[in-house]
Amino acid sequence: MLRFLCLALLLAAGCGLKAASALRDSGVRAELSGRLVTTLERQDHYFTSPNERAAFADRLASIAQQTENATTYYRAVSDALATLGEGHTGLVGSAMVPFSSTIPPVALLETDGQIVVAGVAPGVEGGGLLPGDVVLEVDGVPIGRALDRQFQVTSGSTPHGRRARAIANLIAGPTRTPATVRVRGHDGRVRICHPLRFLLDDEGMDRFRFGFLPPSVSAAQISPSAGYVAFPDFHPDRRKELEQALEVFQVLPLLILDLRGNPGGRIRTLQRVAGLFVEGAVPALVLRENGTDEELHTIPGPVAYRGTLKILIDERTGSAGELLAGALRDLGRATLFGRTTAGSARSRLTSMLPGDVLFHYAGKSEFLRRDGKRVEGVGVEPDVLYHPVRADLARGRYGDPFRDPLVRLALGRN
Repeated sequence: MLRFLCLALLLAAGCGLKAASALRDSGVRAELSGRLVTTLERQDHYFTSPNERAAFADRLASIAQQTENATTYYRAVSDALATLGEGHTGLVGSAMVPFSSTIPPVALLETDGQIVVAGVAPGVEGGGLLPGDVVLEVDGVPIGRALDRQFQVTSGSTPHGRRARAIANLIAGPTRTPATVRVRGHDGRVRICHPLRFLLDDEGMDRFRFGFLPPSVSAAQISPSAGYVAFPDFHPDRRKELEQALEVFQVLPLLILDLRGNPGGRIRTLQRVAGLFVEGAVPALVLRENGTDEELHTIPGPVAYRGTLKILIDERTGSAGELLAGALRDLGRATLFGRTTAGSARSRLTSMLPGDVLFHYAGKSEFLRRDGKRVEGVGVEPDVLYHPVRADLARGRYGDPFRDPLVRLALGRN
């Protein structure tokens, strides 16, 4: 694995030199800034007035002129985009942008005012981090200041969704450079750990190195009467994988569907997945585009689970993930457990900008719940609220279908 990782990083760095070199040119930076504003003003929701649009354009133009290197420019633009309050917006770290944010193979959650390690990939990648560790410093910066700094360059449609994403990326930094993380273990001892950092590709696929998010649907029978399915994203392959799991679990009266950390994906896949839990094609969501509302129906599949369905959600559940949870809840097919979702429910568009910088932004389309309630900027609330507890995280229970406290709560709640 390490041999493959080193080769991938070398290739990424080689591709990235061209991008970084291009953005050293103030003319390329000015062109990129102009293209950003032009792209965003074509949408209806980014700027409420011509003055607001002009102020943002002036800010980007100033950044293009005043920054002297690609890294500083990239971070300053990311900072500006984060102020727009839309979760689908940002410059995404691709193999062509070596100076973009990267992430280590670790899950971080906030509990009782502390940032706690919830899950770590096995092996050398974790650099000594353990579940239950409280993060005290990142690269010599105290955790409060480090979180404030990360929050400024993190986009989000809701304050809680933006904060959760900032926490998840706290240990971001230069590719191929181990982080230096000071932690206090569950035993009270302070340690220094050095987790590796990986590039996050434009679809987020490298999050599967975390170990606590599976690269595909994972399923387990967790009691004589209940099955558990972790559903990581809405790649088209996931529907078939879920079908296979449901064929096994059809006879079980209870199913727990874990959507925590699911960033979303394709709406068509959502319709097909929802169709595995309801009879026939029924209205599940509303697509609002250019002032017109269109009902989106479930798409029936070859199997359909008819037992009791309980869905796990959190602040990292976004886009299609939170829309699926809300749809099945509104159809009377599911009870939701966990924490309010990210509240990012617009369509996502992608554009390649000067300097080989990949730009994601929200299109004009917005997805609503079937009764017309907004998800964008609000999120989907759980029926049963749950907050993580450090002691449980220290025992390695997060994401373990047989021991995870939220799974156990859903399993025992009628």
